[in-house]
Parts: sequence; C-alpha cells; structure tokens
Amino acid sequence: MEGIVDHPAPLFLIAGLLLFGMDILVFGVSPLLFVAAGALATGGILYAASWKGGFLSLAGWNPGFVEALALCAVISLAFAIFGRRPLQKFQNANVREDKCSDLIGREVVTTQEVTKTEGFVYWSGTPWQARLAANVDADHVGKGVRMKVVEVKDLALILRPADGTGETELQNAAFIIKHIKQDIGN
Repeated sequence: MEGIVDHPAPLFLIAGLLLFGMDILVFGVSPLLFVAAGALATGGILYAASWKGGFLSLAGWNPGFVEALALCAVISLAFAIFGRRPLQKFQNANVREDKCSDLIGREVVTTQEVTKTEGFVYWSGTPWQARLAANVDADHVGKGVRMKVVEVKDLALILRPADGTGETELQNAAFIIKHIKQDIGN
C-alpha cells in the first residue's frame, strides 16, 4: 500500500480507465465521464511530476495520495464546468418527438379538468399528463369527457375531442362547468 500512497499515478490512470469504460459501457455517456477524465488527467500530471529531469520534478513537486485526490477533484470540477454544455448538446442531438406512439388515436376519458396547459387523464391505470391540442376551440374540458390522443409531446398526451364529441358539445360542457363552479363558489 505504501507504493500507491507514495506514487499514486498508476492508481489514477487505472481508475480513470475503469470509470471511462464503465461510463461508456454501462451508463452511456453520463457526467461520470468528467470524473474519469479528471482521474486520467491527474494520472498524466503525476507521471509528468515523477519523470527525472522533468519540469514538475525539477520544481520539487512530488504529490502524495491526498494531494493527488484533491488535484483529481479540481480537474474533474473544471471538466464538468466547461464540458457540461457540450455534453448536453451531444446527448440531446438526436431527440425527436414521438410521432408514431401506440397511444395516438386512442380514446381516453378525462378524470379531471384538462386545459391547453395542464391536466391529467388515466390510461391503463396510470395517470398521464394531458393538454388540449392548439386547434381545439374550448379552453378546458371537465371530468368525464371522451377525448382522442393526437400527439405525445414531452410525455404529455395532446388531446382533441373524440369522434362524436364535437366542438359544440365541448363548448357547452365548458360553459356548464363554468357556471356550476360559479354557483358553488357563491
């Protein structure tokens, strides 16, 4: 153990390679990549410090395990600060909206009020976020209205009236709900 404490460069290189491999093979590309890069860079710096006649060796810098760990943390943090945006851009490069979901075309019944910005419906025993489609004339629909899924966007079901439930019925239902709420509130 004394060798690793006195000369931690191989430990950091091996740890960096293992973390890098685990990140790519197990997690895909994740923020663990920054720690792996920090460990690899630390191992490289430590090897540069241990070369006889090298710049860091001539400066008299011979870090131990604790100093190397601190250096790894600082380098990993720097990689995370400067690499976060490029990593996010890379991860989101091929994200497309789901245009072929098996939910599209299904009919659902609203279990609470659904508006153009929020609401929930239950499908297959699971609550789903729901919103009215932009081309629906009504501002909201109440509980118990049959709706059809026309799109899935950001894990929210985009709804329009189901066949047989026209815009007029929706407007009438919205009008009735509005007046019932007013009567209950007064």
